[in-house]
Amino acid sequence: MAVVPMQKVQVVVHRSDTDAVLDVLQQSGAMEFTEVAIDDMVAADGVFPHAQLLPRVQHAIGFLKPYEVKVSLWRTLRDGAQADMSEADVIKQLSDTDAVEQIVSDQEAVQVEFAEKTEHIRLLEEQAALLGVWSAVPMRLATLTTNTTYTKLIASGVGRSASEPLLSVVTNFLTEHDIPSQVTSVSADLCAITIATDAIAPADLQKQLEAIKLQVVATPKGAETTDVELVAVQEQLATAKGELAMVHDQAQHFAQTHLRQLRIVGEVLAWERDRFATVTQGLATSSTVVFNGWMNAQKREAIETKIVDKKLAALVTDIEASEGEEPPVDIVNNSLIRPFEAVTRLYGMPGYRDLDPTIFLAGFFFLFFGLSLTDVGYGLFLVGISAFILFATKANETIKLFAKLLLFLGVSTVFVGMLFGGYFGIAPELLPAPLQAIQLFDPIANPLPVFYLALGLGVFQVMVGMVLKIYSESRQGRLLDGVLDQGPWLLLFTLGIMYVGVVTGYVSFVTTDTLVTAIYAGLVLLIVTAIRNSKSILEVLMNAGGSLYGSVGYLSDILSYSRLLALGLATTALAFAINLIAGIVYEAVPYVGAVFALLILFVGHAFTLAVNTLGAFIHSARLQFVEFFGKFIVGAGKEFKPLKRSEDYITVAKE
Repeated sequence: MAVVPMQKVQVVVHRSDTDAVLDVLQQSGAMEFTEVAIDDMVAADGVFPHAQLLPRVQHAIGFLKPYEVKVSLWRTLRDGAQADMSEADVIKQLSDTDAVEQIVSDQEAVQVEFAEKTEHIRLLEEQAALLGVWSAVPMRLATLTTNTTYTKLIASGVGRSASEPLLSVVTNFLTEHDIPSQVTSVSADLCAITIATDAIAPADLQKQLEAIKLQVVATPKGAETTDVELVAVQEQLATAKGELAMVHDQAQHFAQTHLRQLRIVGEVLAWERDRFATVTQGLATSSTVVFNGWMNAQKREAIETKIVDKKLAALVTDIEASEGEEPPVDIVNNSLIRPFEAVTRLYGMPGYRDLDPTIFLAGFFFLFFGLSLTDVGYGLFLVGISAFILFATKANETIKLFAKLLLFLGVSTVFVGMLFGGYFGIAPELLPAPLQAIQLFDPIANPLPVFYLALGLGVFQVMVGMVLKIYSESRQGRLLDGVLDQGPWLLLFTLGIMYVGVVTGYVSFVTTDTLVTAIYAGLVLLIVTAIRNSKSILEVLMNAGGSLYGSVGYLSDILSYSRLLALGLATTALAFAINLIAGIVYEAVPYVGAVFALLILFVGHAFTLAVNTLGAFIHSARLQFVEFFGKFIVGAGKEFKPLKRSEDYITVAKE
């Protein structure tokens, strides 16, 4: 339940065992590699044996993915999305790739045919469109160009003004250039011109027409009239589309029979590629390869044992970190706290020498989420759906971890909802007597107690943050600084709590006058500790003023916890409003009112659950990130990124 200890290590491996040792490290996911700088050594090289096959497999997967049979979420969860394999299966996939190469070759042939058919259809569609444009010209296509004349179809180009008719523009152009021709108006936007071959070359004509923003329409292929040619093209198009449909069927068959296997092989090959890519980060001699990196100290013994068991020639030794080099950060917690790591990772990793905040935020996040949702019905739904995922499906580890977090949050919502009388927005007076007896708060009728509770929790969490700051400083050998920086504030907060207790009658062993005097003394102590390292009068004044101004920050932090009241009220009010609307519809609409009322209840509560669950998560997390973490986390760590297996489509059984 802490930041994982890291060791800077050097791994020296015999060249023949390089891939095997990297495979051990990859399986453990325990080492992040860094650059090696050793004189008289050359860059290590390794030729990935499947450098040609892997891109082909990945390309095949990309081509077949659109043809994948869509599987329902329920079936995916029930059956799982990953294939179970052993280490022996992984080795077999790497050593025997002939079958996969044949599958990829067959798929590539289908893809080539697909591309050819698609291009053929595109050309036919362009030809059909072109014939459609020429359809108003009553000539055989073979007669468009003769020994003495040629005929072109002219259209308005981009940017030409429509104020002057196209026919006039073309006629004027031909007259001005003294080009013997015959002009025929086809439509308002098209006209045909027949020109003597020796008057002007077609290319020169096109260039001059384009200069005045006119466009020469391409001449379609063929010999007969456009109507006859169009029928022929449409027949070819229908045939080509039928052939393309057969190619689609082939691709769909490939996806059904081979896509899963290709994904498995692709992932195994990607693991091997990552190992060979790691080789390039090392340096080599004629017989050894040297790697540097950060290793998870908790897994080092197991790694060294496995290397010995496999009889691999490799040695792991400690080395000094470079000046200013900080270890990467990873966190580990027990199974109860681990689901809350998702919240910590959203914020980012703490500094390597900071505390892992997960165990400290878990309780607060658990409670704050419940205070934000405050409905037993919604909580039971979250518990039910998460329990189903955990115990009735084969979801992957990441989904199950999030489901476990959702389970905890659902339990919190049920617990808080019982205390707040929240049951799908049902009015408290309509609840059974045993449920009414459990209720302690009514946020609608009397929100002030909830407001005081939210502020009280805020004060408590801020004080916990101060204590953690002292502990964090003590771990760095600065216990005295931690006590002097946080101690006066803890004293003032404690005195403030006692003062409120005296005023409200809960504390009687001390008077308000005594507490006021103690608070003044605490303020003096705060100023004295703040200026202890000041070296000038100006610095004394700035530090003293800054220490007193810090109270504004603490006040704003505590007031921020009032959002717990607002979110709880929003959930209750929305649920109540949905019930009210459903009741009105039920009474106002004859015969089918009950149906509409049930629909409103279902959709309304589903919407409220989704929106308020998201809001509860976001705002509970925000209170941790802004009001809590800032009290004791001072650094921002670089996340540990070891060489490891992805396991998107494969789950390898542990040996």
